[in-house]
Amino acid sequence: MNSYSYIIVILFFCIQLCNAYGLEKDIQNNNKELVKVLENYWQWWSNSPEDNPDNEPDCSININTNYSFVYLQNPFETGDTTYDCIKNPIPKGYFVFFPLITSFCSQGDVGLLDASYNQIRNCALNLDRGIIKGTIIIDGKKVVDVSIDNGNGIDMNKNKKVINNISQYSSNYQEIFSQEFINILATNKTIHENNWENDEYKTHPVYYNGVVHCDCIIIDTSEWDIGNHTLEYIISAKAAPPSPNLIADKWDFTSTTNYKLMIQ
Repeated sequence: MNSYSYIIVILFFCIQLCNAYGLEKDIQNNNKELVKVLENYWQWWSNSPEDNPDNEPDCSININTNYSFVYLQNPFETGDTTYDCIKNPIPKGYFVFFPLITSFCSQGDVGLLDASYNQIRNCALNLDRGIIKGTIIIDGKKVVDVSIDNGNGIDMNKNKKVINNISQYSSNYQEIFSQEFINILATNKTIHENNWENDEYKTHPVYYNGVVHCDCIIIDTSEWDIGNHTLEYIISAKAAPPSPNLIADKWDFTSTTNYKLMIQ
């Protein structure tokens, strides 16, 4: 093997290694369109009690035609759930979106009334702490196998380790973070009743300045055939350190979410 061939082999090895064990200095994707998508996700998920797994809906889905995104259930501590959404067809080319783990904090939260952006940011980044592992299976094929170490709360000044075991599909994982205030909607349907400083949202919708963060999965359905598909995501998360901003100060769970979807 000549020296040129050695360079090619070494370069290929380095690319595969970086895809699998890449250290990301920056959090994030401050892409404003994706931040808006995440903002809208929270507005749907927080204010749709009919989609809450506790109510055992047959289908939990939101098709956002403004951004061509399809929102699926947040798997945080939901256990094993199954949804048949065949009767809610997804236009081919829309993006399927759901979190591995996601959080928000806002100026409407207890103890954060009129807090600064940095205070709200630190609250949100603290909530998405710990080790998160996600496995995504589409039509029986594993397309995502990712492990994320957010430490004892995400530190803006330290590297974040993300391990992608299937580098071919590494772009399906996206970290999204709002580097300026966005709108957090609270209504009389909001499921986070115990998070708020006051109860004005019970009489009229209120938008609070907030910060969102998400270790998210985004899947382009333009690569899917027309017809029925299955999607399964298995999410494990463990966070032991206490947090003054949480009602429950630790978690250790594995949730398995199964969807039947239809592309038209």
